[in-house]
Amino acid sequence: MSIERHNTEIANPENPKYKLVHIGFTPPGGDAFNTDKDKHGFRYDSVGIANGVKMAGATCDRIQYEPEKHDEFKAKFAEYDAFIVRINPGQLSNPGVPEGAQQRFDDMMSGFVKAGKPVWSSPGVQTQMGAKDALVKINDLDCGLPDTLAYYSPEELIAGFKKTCAFQPRVIKQNRGSAGEGIWLCWLVDKEYCASYGASLLEDGDKLKLMEMNDNHTEHHTVKEFLEFCVNGPGGAAGEWKSVFPGKYLEGGKEAGGQLVDQRLLPRISEGEVRMLMVGDALFQIIHKKPVEGGMSAVGGINIPTFFPPDAPEYADLKLKFVDHDIPKLMDAMGLGDQPLPILWTGDFIPADDDADKSKTVYIVGEFNCSCVGISNFGAGCGPDKDLNDVTEENYQEGMKLTTLIGKKAVEQLDAMKK
Repeated sequence: MSIERHNTEIANPENPKYKLVHIGFTPPGGDAFNTDKDKHGFRYDSVGIANGVKMAGATCDRIQYEPEKHDEFKAKFAEYDAFIVRINPGQLSNPGVPEGAQQRFDDMMSGFVKAGKPVWSSPGVQTQMGAKDALVKINDLDCGLPDTLAYYSPEELIAGFKKTCAFQPRVIKQNRGSAGEGIWLCWLVDKEYCASYGASLLEDGDKLKLMEMNDNHTEHHTVKEFLEFCVNGPGGAAGEWKSVFPGKYLEGGKEAGGQLVDQRLLPRISEGEVRMLMVGDALFQIIHKKPVEGGMSAVGGINIPTFFPPDAPEYADLKLKFVDHDIPKLMDAMGLGDQPLPILWTGDFIPADDDADKSKTVYIVGEFNCSCVGISNFGAGCGPDKDLNDVTEENYQEGMKLTTLIGKKAVEQLDAMKK
């Protein structure tokens, strides 16, 4: 059954169960700093989200946060029962934004969490679930990889990498970024891997072949040069690098998000990654992202997507293990047991041979994204001269299926908190 089309906001219900607010932000600098906005200045998928919530029986006001009027907005937000935060990471730290705006906003949202109001997604959830060391916290779940390590200091990195990469090819992942930058596939060159973990350590002069996942370019460096690049960036002892990103992955320490995660390389990543598009605890869609020919990575825009319904038989085992088994344990494993699952989020999975039966495929999670997942069906409405009128009927219907589920799950969560 099709959903009646509305390219603008519908009215709030007269007798709402709850009052929700969709929070956006327009940083200074014009269109170049607001690539997620439509011609009305709001995020391109905000109308769809707001209408989905209203159709579920709650109100949903779209409000653009203004850091210069923080106290005024804090008082206004306090009137609401729940918050859907749709501010792209980093926008509250853009040039021209008052210094400290991100921290003040985060403190405000964390305060609402402490008051028992759900924030989708709260600063704590975004920080802990979106961080790469989340992969360490869930390494004992069905979707995790047991031999996953995290490094927060140069000493940990040097000692750990020289042991892990002596045994098998590895993937080193920086915490920052989401398009494959600072994610390196690492292979030994001109040297055999040792027979068992810890049987030998790499030397500074041992040679590595490295591939960065943002663009699949390869580089050849010594172990010392790679570790130096990770800590201090290119030049000097690290030598010259082709990467357009500056390394320095531990900069600022753990508190500032400086960390690296070290995982076994799963060679079947070349077959593509599987994205589970989630609304709370409900699987909405499965997307297989295949790398372009000759590539290893399917991150960012360099992939060929194929879309599957949530009950696709090809991924029935992954759904069983992740959605049915792991998700009920996920927030506790992250240390976030007092907060709800994100309202719109994704998990990206890499295929691997089952250790117990090589004829079977298992899927290992590579990362979660819960910051500001875009609703691509509404993407044609994004731009300084665009809005929902530019979205095809087919994409509108699919997008609204997603946002009506968002509304339903938001109301369900609020109902559950009342019990």
